[in-house]
Amino acid sequence: MEPDVKRDERVLIIDDQSLSQSYLRYALEQLGYNNLSYAERAQTALNLCKQNSYDLIICGYNLAQGKDGYQLFEELKLSGLQKLSCGLMFISADTDPQLVHSVLELQPDEFLAKPFVIRDLQLRIERLLKRKQLLRPVYDLLETQQYEQALALLNQQLSKAELHKLFPLLLKLKGDILLQHQQFNQAEPFFRAMLQVQPFSWARTGLVRCMLQRGAEQQAFSELDKMLARSDTRLFALDCLAELEFRQQHYQQAQQHILAAADIAPRNLLRQQKLLQLSRLNHDYEIQYRAARDMVKFARYSMYEQPELYLNLARASIEFALSVDDDEQQSRLNRQATLSLNTVQRQYSQSGLSMQQQVVQARLLYLQDHKQKARQLLEDLQTDSDISSLEDALDRAKALHEVGLTEASKSLFARISLYCQQQQPEPVLAAYVAQEQQERAAMAHGPRELNNNAVHLYQHGNWQEAFNAFALAFQVMPKNAGIALNLWQTLLTAPRPLCSAELQQKLLAQCQQLIEATPLKGEQQQRYLQLKQKYLTQLA
Repeated sequence: MEPDVKRDERVLIIDDQSLSQSYLRYALEQLGYNNLSYAERAQTALNLCKQNSYDLIICGYNLAQGKDGYQLFEELKLSGLQKLSCGLMFISADTDPQLVHSVLELQPDEFLAKPFVIRDLQLRIERLLKRKQLLRPVYDLLETQQYEQALALLNQQLSKAELHKLFPLLLKLKGDILLQHQQFNQAEPFFRAMLQVQPFSWARTGLVRCMLQRGAEQQAFSELDKMLARSDTRLFALDCLAELEFRQQHYQQAQQHILAAADIAPRNLLRQQKLLQLSRLNHDYEIQYRAARDMVKFARYSMYEQPELYLNLARASIEFALSVDDDEQQSRLNRQATLSLNTVQRQYSQSGLSMQQQVVQARLLYLQDHKQKARQLLEDLQTDSDISSLEDALDRAKALHEVGLTEASKSLFARISLYCQQQQPEPVLAAYVAQEQQERAAMAHGPRELNNNAVHLYQHGNWQEAFNAFALAFQVMPKNAGIALNLWQTLLTAPRPLCSAELQQKLLAQCQQLIEATPLKGEQQQRYLQLKQKYLTQLA
């Protein structure tokens, strides 16, 4: 028989609503729990958890000032302040699917939606505390990383018929330990055996992890395709598919998968960071901006809030603004970049702008057509310091290139390349650095001048040079309909072929698809219709 739940457990209630707190106090006291503590703010809860050991934490989502319940739960979990033997119940009146999926990804022991009745609360709490009490010896071993002893104890408990109701939890915990201890040779047949018993979602994900570990990518692809159709495994499948597509250099597909995952659970900042990096690799400046903006939004007050997030939002705003034709949109992005830079200066700077802030300021001046001021600001910076941040160095190399300091930019890119060889950065970031270095080396001008220079070449009959410049501009800014129209026109009106017939048809189709899907300015729309009418038979 399972032991009865004691009533001397220490319970921490975290909620900023006095009515909700009172109801929880009343409900728990009615159920016999009297050792209760309360916190209205996240920081108060963190301090209490540092000073005390709790058996149960009931965490509400809406908290007064600062961190919300999600951010508090995340910090409790990642900082180790919530022991494995402590149950955590997350309660919320907000059942928006994005929040729910984000919370569930952190794996609370229970999720309870408001409003609830005392009987439901009682069942959840008693079930949770019984589980924690029975598994406390295992959790104690895991806290000290004694994995072999924990596995042995789990196997003993699995041999006790009276614990049959806990078998699914015990088996899942066993699988988790095998993965954490990297015992993949034991883990894979274990997960396969579990799937023969019942299609547990944790066994499916565990099996795929084992496949990826031994490099069985095609097998993993097959399993992940099935998991996409299941709500309980879709998020995991999308993350894994993004990783697999990236390994095969299918960057667009990788971005689509990670974007879908971010839409489901947007509060995972590591996922948003991957989305930002993949979107940069694909020259998708709008998604890059969205990811940078969401990272700032969801990191606010959290353990992840730092100046680099605001600098990255300023950088993403500038790069998005440089890629669009719309003056109003450029103005909004300009204001966002300025606001982000000002936030860094106001909240984090002791005195004056740091070097990375000055680089962002220079890029902002370049965006605002103050190229000489931007150039002067960059020339005044010390450029021979060691690279301490890859993102900062990369941003400086871009800025130098944009204002025409091409030799200094090439020199810094060479140092960045050497730094990457020595430090081995995250693969997506490393691929982006290599791509930026290659593309900037091919561009004699910054992105703002690239299209204008190509127009000049076209107008003077330098067909091949114009095509090369437009094609490069379209590669760097693949969602700019004005550049697509210029490239499309060049291919159609050139007196001789400028590239292979296969490449020409591909580029014509890509350009026309973008043009048709994008509202054009008056002159552009008129020019497009005239060209389309004149070359209609050729297009067909």
